[in-house]
Amino acid sequence: MPLFLIVVVALLVAALVAFVVWCVRSPMTIGERKAFLRDLGNDIVRLPGRLRRLAADPRTPRRARWVLIALAVYVASPIDPIPDFIPVIGHLDELLIVPVVLAWVRRTIPPEVWATHFPSRKAARTSGED
Repeated sequence: MPLFLIVVVALLVAALVAFVVWCVRSPMTIGERKAFLRDLGNDIVRLPGRLRRLAADPRTPRRARWVLIALAVYVASPIDPIPDFIPVIGHLDELLIVPVVLAWVRRTIPPEVWATHFPSRKAARTSGED
């Protein structure tokens, strides 16, 4: 079996073990866990639209806006600095760059602008939005 498949299987098993440990050690009930995972999935699905609205908001600093646009182009571009067909490392560049860039954007945007586009889960439930 190629080394690439061994690494992929090992990572999937490690992720599954981490998920099972989280489920066992979590103080949440099964219903709360399901709601948490559902909310997390909904947040991931809504992320591109929220980032687009954040980049279009005039209160967003110009530098953060350009970085968000560059990130969208980088993720959507078929040309990668490290091609995706290289085992493990090919996809690792996106897995590292996207969270780092989003963390930087989060720090540069004023809190009230961020809260407008990314309401807390509690606020989103009470208002019924997004």
